[in-house]
Amino acid sequence: MTDDEVWSAVVRWIALVTSRVTIRSNEGSKAPALPYVMVNFTGMFQVRDHEQLIAYTETGETTPQDKPEISAAPVIEAEWRFSVHSYGSEPTGVLRRVVSASKVAQILEPMFPALVIHDVSQVRNVPDWVDNKWEPRAQLDLIVRGLTRDGFIVDTIDETSFDIAQS
Repeated sequence: MTDDEVWSAVVRWIALVTSRVTIRSNEGSKAPALPYVMVNFTGMFQVRDHEQLIAYTETGETTPQDKPEISAAPVIEAEWRFSVHSYGSEPTGVLRRVVSASKVAQILEPMFPALVIHDVSQVRNVPDWVDNKWEPRAQLDLIVRGLTRDGFIVDTIDETSFDIAQS
């Protein structure tokens, strides 16, 4: 999965469990009317030091030597981190639904099998001073895990011969 696909899947899932308009951060457009939820992608990293395996597959193309072109894709367990913000009335209650939904397997199914929720932080009440008045806000961190498979075309040796001689 690409980072963009993961981000979109998380936005769709949060919209489902909160029943609120849910947007991606930095979309470059005006914020929707209150109440709404915003999902900010903060980063991705590799969970383990080494890949789980390298998957070799034929691409369906051929090389100049008329041999099948091979793609090598390391299968890497990755973790994507998101900061989720709720704006409008009762923002902590809205994000509490995310915490609760993360405990119910049937509610997680829209993200399966590609993504699983690894961790959900506490819901933080973070009101903001806007236009000379306090606006209710809440925030939580969401961590999901999945596998990446970024493939690269590699040269392969189909067969070779060698002799073993005693000296």
